[in-house]
Amino acid sequence: MSRPCSDAHAITCRHLLVPLDEGDACMATVIGAIELARIAAARITFVHVPPLPTVARASVNRGRELLAKAESVARAQGVPCASTGQVEGDAQAAIPASAQKAGCDLVFIGPHGQEARTRSLVQAVLAAGVPVFAMPDHAPAMPEPAICAIRDEHRALCTVLRAWLDMLTAANDRGAGADVRVMRNMIRFIEIFPLARQHPCKQAYLYERLRRRTARADAELDELEHQHERDAQWIGALAEAVERFAAGGPLAELLGKVDHYAQFVWARMGREEGVILPAAQRYLTEADWDKVNAAYGTANRCNAPDDEDRAFGPLLAYLADLPDADCVARLCAQADDVSMRHS
Repeated sequence: MSRPCSDAHAITCRHLLVPLDEGDACMATVIGAIELARIAAARITFVHVPPLPTVARASVNRGRELLAKAESVARAQGVPCASTGQVEGDAQAAIPASAQKAGCDLVFIGPHGQEARTRSLVQAVLAAGVPVFAMPDHAPAMPEPAICAIRDEHRALCTVLRAWLDMLTAANDRGAGADVRVMRNMIRFIEIFPLARQHPCKQAYLYERLRRRTARADAELDELEHQHERDAQWIGALAEAVERFAAGGPLAELLGKVDHYAQFVWARMGREEGVILPAAQRYLTEADWDKVNAAYGTANRCNAPDDEDRAFGPLLAYLADLPDADCVARLCAQADDVSMRHS
């Protein structure tokens, strides 16, 4: 679904605009755009498109997360990239305007799961005189249980980090409260899950088996393992910053540290979701997946739901009305179970 505008004789493909929404196919869009950019020796500008203009303000940190992940995948693949932040107003008008402002010669539209929406976006961009490539919307294969577990970890951790940033930003901008008890719960959640549970599982099973099957991902695996080691240092720094704030220290210092940590985590998740998991799906054998899935299945055994809020009640209450709160609650139950078994 790509064609030149009416007064052109050929499509150039040196600079792609890649709009990212908040749907499940976002990473598929990123991977597809990067593949095209590599073939064409092109560069990419990513832009976040909120689900509705009316919720754009509430989507700021979600957009920053998506853009950070996308840029980390592009950099890992050697594709020059940048981000322009979040579009304002109606997507059908904002996307071609963003392409023209950034000097892009092609808009890459990823799958949305809604054919009518994709068609309307394509028609709007073409009507503005900008060429379009629309990525085919194939039904994704059912992911392995271990991949589902990793994605759940990412979704839960991102929910916690966005809530933390929103809390501190509101406190900084409007003088709202910043609940120290909830923040201590957030740090405990990050420390126990995923730091004490998911990271060792990845390194001992997923990463190790991928190394056996191919050397293509070795550099990225080395970098990810180094970043996992830095996580422990981050936890200590965040805990100290929260206690300084509780004792009357500056809010700006705490907000800066949490923001820096969130960017660190988003970039790491991008590498896992956009480089390592696709490589694992390509190279691991059925026998490999049996071992990896079994390891994650053992790690995910947890208490009954009635016991899930024993240690994380303040955090769960604070997140109750947010998207993916149920995912956080489920993983808190697992984290709480791990804590009890190791206490």
